Amino acid sequence: MSRFDEVVQIVFCLEGGLSDNPADKGGRTNLGITQSTLVNARKHIPQLPERVDALTVFQAKAIYKLFYWDAVKCDELPQPIDFLVFDAAVNCGIGGAGMQLQRALNKSGHNLAVDGAIGPATMAAMKYSHKNEPWRIVGAILVERVAWHNAIIGRDKSQLVFIHGWLNRILKNASEVGL
Repeated sequence: MSRFDEVVQIVFCLEGGLSDNPADKGGRTNLGITQSTLVNARKHIPQLPERVDALTVFQAKAIYKLFYWDAVKCDELPQPIDFLVFDAAVNCGIGGAGMQLQRALNKSGHNLAVDGAIGPATMAAMKYSHKNEPWRIVGAILVERVAWHNAIIGRDKSQLVFIHGWLNRILKNASEVGL
């Protein structure tokens, strides 16, 4: 089983099935895939269904691989950073995952631009930090995830309804990586 296959199973458990909470800015979602993500994915994978309601686990997995795992370069990230960044990409968007990683690295003394792009500078800083202080960077990523969701609520109080779910997900991430 590939590392992606291991990690995506955890994310499927975190995401659940069909959801259409009116307060959720992502809208109708199935297996963690929003309708707008599916519309975009159909441009690259035309055999996907038109509506998220009909999305299968196999199809969602293909979307996760191409638009999340590959997009944030998880194959180049060490364990457990790969899982944390992937789950953040699914939950917060690929740019959000990149910004959380960059902010966490900056707390370890790096001076990265916080632009969300996991490029050569971010990758080099991450490899250095992971080699020298692996659990510190893991903890910093989780702290940044909490800060991300707090900022969402700070901008829009209607999103407070999701805080328990977001925090539980972060705690499950911590448990998955052995914290």
